[in-house]
Amino acid sequence: MLYARTIQLLLLSLCCYEAIAVSAVELLPEERVASDGRNYQMSRNPNHSMAVGRDGTVHLVFWDSFYLDTSPAHPSTAWYCRRDPSGYWSSPEIVDDSYTSGGTRVGGRHPSLVLRPNGEVRVFWHDYRNCAAAKKWIDNIEIYMDTRPPAGSFSPNDVRLTTTWAAHDGDNGYVPQAILSPTGEIFVVWYDYHFNRNLADIFLMKSDAQGRFNLSTPIESLRLTNVSQRADSISYTLPDIALDGSKTPHLVWTQDNQSGYGVYYARLKAGSILTTPTLLSPTGADFFDPPHIIGAPRGDVYVIWTEHDTPAGDTDIVVARLRPGAQSFDSPFKVLQNPFNQLQGDLKVDSRGLLHVVWVDERNGRNEIYSGVFDPDSKILLSELKISEGMGDASRPSVTLDPSGCASIAWMDYRSGQGSIYFRRFVEPARARNLWGLYR
Repeated sequence: MLYARTIQLLLLSLCCYEAIAVSAVELLPEERVASDGRNYQMSRNPNHSMAVGRDGTVHLVFWDSFYLDTSPAHPSTAWYCRRDPSGYWSSPEIVDDSYTSGGTRVGGRHPSLVLRPNGEVRVFWHDYRNCAAAKKWIDNIEIYMDTRPPAGSFSPNDVRLTTTWAAHDGDNGYVPQAILSPTGEIFVVWYDYHFNRNLADIFLMKSDAQGRFNLSTPIESLRLTNVSQRADSISYTLPDIALDGSKTPHLVWTQDNQSGYGVYYARLKAGSILTTPTLLSPTGADFFDPPHIIGAPRGDVYVIWTEHDTPAGDTDIVVARLRPGAQSFDSPFKVLQNPFNQLQGDLKVDSRGLLHVVWVDERNGRNEIYSGVFDPDSKILLSELKISEGMGDASRPSVTLDPSGCASIAWMDYRSGQGSIYFRRFVEPARARNLWGLYR
């Protein structure tokens, strides 16, 4: 009965805005993807944790760990799951083969993925296998990749994308984010302390059209920002990347790894030449809630972040829009107008230009996942629904759209005492009626 009432409310909400041509959709029940005693987590930046194939198959990556640090005593793991069009979730598959030369497993964390048109899945993560026990397994963290063929399994031979040996003991790269170009190139961005033990910069690696990376490229050629050229001497951390209609890469990131807010933006002018970074907000985002960026089908670029400096003293989900051909963003706008905290937003844009937004909301006294459809032209929130149904805190939602424009949402949830991964999706009414029997 709860699901039926929820669906009725959604249909009523959406039908009230028929003039803006929002299609009626139905919300299917929650699905538990992974919950078996491990502490499963979504990536720190889950914007590229999920993709939907042309056949409707959902591909999802996440990781697990109960500890702040990974080590052979308690190694973390990068995981992959897929959901076939009938609604069946595969068992989680280990992605990383994070073993030292002596056969000791150390761990990998914070995966992202790209889905190639032929169904091939590429997963990227940061990995601890090259670190030393004497340095507490945190002196040479590198960026890795593995491939899952359409009808195969992940290789036991992970590809090491970065091979660096700095003189200091903080030569670490973190949280790679990957996107696929329409012509086949893969762009991977991450933040790295290779050139400065205490201050990170942004790095980017690009494949050829077949997805092959030049592993002999020197790390200096991959560096987009240079801390020695910044007067403020802050770390640039947790980058995200998107392409516009002309395939120009656009990047956002935040600063530091303990405190300090900031949403920074820049684009690539040619090759690896980055424009001068622009501070979109000095009080937006943070290390545990980084900004996301997405390219829209019509050529717009959107940045979403959590704004901390608000008149009401709460936090708001804020979006800034860069129109095709424009040199600067429109003024940012709030997605919601209520006095409660919203944070950890993610978004995708459909072919009509509507924003499908997910976020964490505290209006009911705990962290819950909400979803809405927003019209960026009228600044109207067309629909809003609570997605998570548990009594525990939920966080780090990720949203993606299938070829028909319907949204799928994944998040991490603590209703059972440790981190679990949950999933929920919207479908068109005719499709929902065919699938409903699966959940009785």
